[in-house]
Amino acid sequence: MLDKMTRVQGLVTDVGLSLGITEDTLQVIQDAASLAMSDLSSSVVTEFTSLAGVMARHYALRDGYSEQIAEALFEITLPRFSGDILPKTDAGTVLAIADRLDSLVGLFAAGCQPTSTNDPFGLRRISYGATVSRYQEKFELRHALELAAAVQPMKVEAQIIDDMDQGLNPEVVRSVLAQRANRPYLAAKSAYKMNALSEGELLPKIIEAYSRPTRIVRGKDVADDLEVDEAVFETKEERALWSTFALLRSKIHTDMEVDDFVEASLPLLQPLEDFFNHVFVMVEDERIRMNRLALLRKISDLPKGIADLSILPGF
Repeated sequence: MLDKMTRVQGLVTDVGLSLGITEDTLQVIQDAASLAMSDLSSSVVTEFTSLAGVMARHYALRDGYSEQIAEALFEITLPRFSGDILPKTDAGTVLAIADRLDSLVGLFAAGCQPTSTNDPFGLRRISYGATVSRYQEKFELRHALELAAAVQPMKVEAQIIDDMDQGLNPEVVRSVLAQRANRPYLAAKSAYKMNALSEGELLPKIIEAYSRPTRIVRGKDVADDLEVDEAVFETKEERALWSTFALLRSKIHTDMEVDDFVEASLPLLQPLEDFFNHVFVMVEDERIRMNRLALLRKISDLPKGIADLSILPGF
């Protein structure tokens, strides 16, 4: 652990600078890095492993260290599990990223890559913690991996970096993180699945389908809670689209996988096509117009909690 934290100390400055951290905060990060994970050798954490980081914070405060350093010593452990909180401070964020980068690169270099059925060192979980943070827009994965490789005690071949940097489409990553950034495990899994879907023919059709109602309601004064009144429908296309939406509303939820969402959305394609081919939304009659806008608003909200499709090409 001393060797590991020495590597993290050598990594945090470059990681911090790449994320635009200020000079004052860099000093806090460096001071915290010299103490990080020291609580693992304490009897309390040996007995109660879930208190790792929690005890580090208490020990630091009792030894007279600043609140910033103490909080960073706790936040280096975050996120600890799927759905856990992320580090809130700059110092904690940089420490957490540097620690996971070191583990990720070192274990890959030692030949401990996960397989489709086996991940004994939890590298997938480690990678989620390294890449999902409030600095995700500034975070350049390959550069960060190269920084971590430079402090390893063994030579890290370029192919190892290539294996870890799988080249996810940045637009796909942003699309998923826009809705799932607070759920690292689900966000990472969704990004990989959506990246695969983006290379096929189905996802572009779903993107285009949701883009049409979204573009129409965008900028219109349509309240979120505006209800649809079936009695106001004038056409069979409106009724068919509403019926399809009612069915999908019971199937689509914020916990579902991206590929399941895409498949569940397929029944929307034809009713939407028929609606836009035969129904004029912006009619003069306000009651009919607002009812149609409310219907389209509800459809455009279906991807919420799953992905922001407006970020993707073709929207």
